[in-house]
Amino acid sequence: MANRSGQYSAKQQRRSAIQIGPRPPKLAWLEWVLPVCAGALLLIMFRPDMVPRLLSEPAASPVAWIAWGVVGGLAGIVLFSAALVVFFLVYSPVYLAGMMPALVGKGGWTDRREIRFYALCFLLLCLMIVLIAVSLTTGDWRWVGSVFLVLTGFAPVVWRALV
Repeated sequence: MANRSGQYSAKQQRRSAIQIGPRPPKLAWLEWVLPVCAGALLLIMFRPDMVPRLLSEPAASPVAWIAWGVVGGLAGIVLFSAALVVFFLVYSPVYLAGMMPALVGKGGWTDRREIRFYALCFLLLCLMIVLIAVSLTTGDWRWVGSVFLVLTGFAPVVWRALV
């Protein structure tokens, strides 16, 4: 029988959702670059005096231009991760509402890992809404930004753990 997408033969071993072993090189760098970038942004957000002098002065030398290019590239990676986080958080209630018949038991087959993933994304969305409400009453937005930045920085690890 032909091996279709998603099917495994008896000789193949299915890879587990959370891998303890080494990751493929094309994904492994994200799991340490994003947290480091998020940590650096958090440090700069709470301690602006920690910005390197090379980045705080006008870009007059080629080294400064290279440094700003690296910062821009890393910021683009963090922004793309943030866009994915926002998508999954905003889409989770829509997905769960569409899967309501399957959750009640009147629908067809559902993947429990997918349901669990979107349910936990919905819980994270509720947490973010509560943090936004608290920040509106206190007037301090740094904590909401910090939680979102940590979630964005550790997104590959969090998504892999949720599935």
